[in-house]
Amino acid sequence: MIYTIGYAGTTLERFIEILQDKHVSVLIDVRSLPKSRYFYLFNDTNLSKSLKEVGIKYENYKHEFGARQDNAEFYTDGVLDYEKFAESDQFQNGLAKVSELSANEEIICLLCAEIDPINCHRAVLCARELVKKGLDVEHIIAKRNGETLMESHANFENRLLQETKVNNLDEAYRKQSKKIGYKLLQK
Repeated sequence: MIYTIGYAGTTLERFIEILQDKHVSVLIDVRSLPKSRYFYLFNDTNLSKSLKEVGIKYENYKHEFGARQDNAEFYTDGVLDYEKFAESDQFQNGLAKVSELSANEEIICLLCAEIDPINCHRAVLCARELVKKGLDVEHIIAKRNGETLMESHANFENRLLQETKVNNLDEAYRKQSKKIGYKLLQK
């Protein structure tokens, strides 16, 4: 099982408690910029230290999975094209590393900021490709009121179809990618 989570809805203490409840052994940070102005405890240095104290490994995959990429070839009309990026060697290398961790029986959780996975590349890009590789993905939704919900990737995809108002899953992913994808600054 691979989990995803956004930290913006929770405290560090509650976040760590959720990871421990799910027996997560490796947290993979998929943020391109692993810093937060408002949630400084989730900056890579602070988070790595806090996780180490409870026996959870921290890894940063900003190059492999980050939503802001430097290579202009990954962009279409100024927006990061998730389908193009997913085919890249660097993204495929990230998938291979996650697959290897999973094969070694590590319990993995992908981290980004957004509470709802429908608004985050961790689900619309990363989880989609992990599921294609045969891995099971579940999304943890840690709400600001302290409630924690679980959503299977299949349920996520059903919700994605409803939100995007299209009948084709590939088109739903494309539509959401254009909506949430990183946009290059236009000069």
